[in-house]
Amino acid sequence: MSDDNCLPFTSPQLSRRLTVWLVMMGFGFQPMAHAVLFYDTGSAAHNIAAPTAAYEDSGWQFQGYYGAYLGTMIAPQYFLTAQHMGTQGSSFVSAGLFNGGVDVTYTIDASANGGAGYWDIAGSDLRIIKINEYFPTYATLYTGSSEQGLDMVTMGRGGVRGADVMVSGTLHGWKHNNGDGVARWGSNIVSDATTIPGLGGMLVAEFDASGPGQTTEEATLSVGDSGGGVFVNDGGIWKLAGINYSVDGLFDTNNTTGDGTQFNAALFDRGGLYQGSDGQGWTLIPNVGPDNPSSMYASRISTNAAAIQAIAVVPEPHSVILIALAGMLTMKRRQRRDPR
Repeated sequence: MSDDNCLPFTSPQLSRRLTVWLVMMGFGFQPMAHAVLFYDTGSAAHNIAAPTAAYEDSGWQFQGYYGAYLGTMIAPQYFLTAQHMGTQGSSFVSAGLFNGGVDVTYTIDASANGGAGYWDIAGSDLRIIKINEYFPTYATLYTGSSEQGLDMVTMGRGGVRGADVMVSGTLHGWKHNNGDGVARWGSNIVSDATTIPGLGGMLVAEFDASGPGQTTEEATLSVGDSGGGVFVNDGGIWKLAGINYSVDGLFDTNNTTGDGTQFNAALFDRGGLYQGSDGQGWTLIPNVGPDNPSSMYASRISTNAAAIQAIAVVPEPHSVILIALAGMLTMKRRQRRDPR
């Protein structure tokens, strides 16, 4: 696939970040399926199991495979994902990797919403999809307005970081690399919450090399992370605050159009590089002062919570036990059929 499959967006609210590109397949010169990309390591085996210690129960258990991407369980019969990656098949798989048991496949209700099979939240990139069975557990939505400064965990699928990005002999980050389809998680801190016309509320997190913005599992997004959940720690409780949407890009070492040298990258310092596109033009990021990191963006849950809750109804407490039992029975039936 070519860069034509990416959708550029220039926002006056995000002028320092210049151009926002969707995290989609085809984000680059060939089909790719990257995932969470780390500052400290390029190991393919890093964070491929459930988070522990400070990040335990931070939303990994509510993830599931939706085609080549991820979705997040948000109600007994509903999961949340991103619109821009399109329809990804007829099932949602709560893999043993996530639930700590065995793979459980749920079928999507194709008759939902008058046969559309899903609901798109207007003015956002959020999509709600209904299943025919019942999830035994699901995420709590963050409905406040104080995400900025909170610890966050993000999940996605794919590969490790690619080639070094050097500016005047100094490392500034890593290019996106070919993916492997593996689910991974990483951490960050919400640096900002903003609004983009037509896309609604967005959470922003910078890819920091040091300082108070860097976390122990510092990560950002790459191609293939779309639809994965972003959870924030709200007073000790991890709540779903966003759905992965985009990253900064494209980048180049020059402003020449048509030379094919532009690339996608996770940068802890954009200084000395050009950002933009051949179609919209290139802008040089000054290589002076402190690091100027690239950012990731996630569709904000809190500004869309009412619309989400109007569709993905969570039952009253007295009904939760019955639904949990129904979900457990579904899992048991699946286990009996699984020779493992």
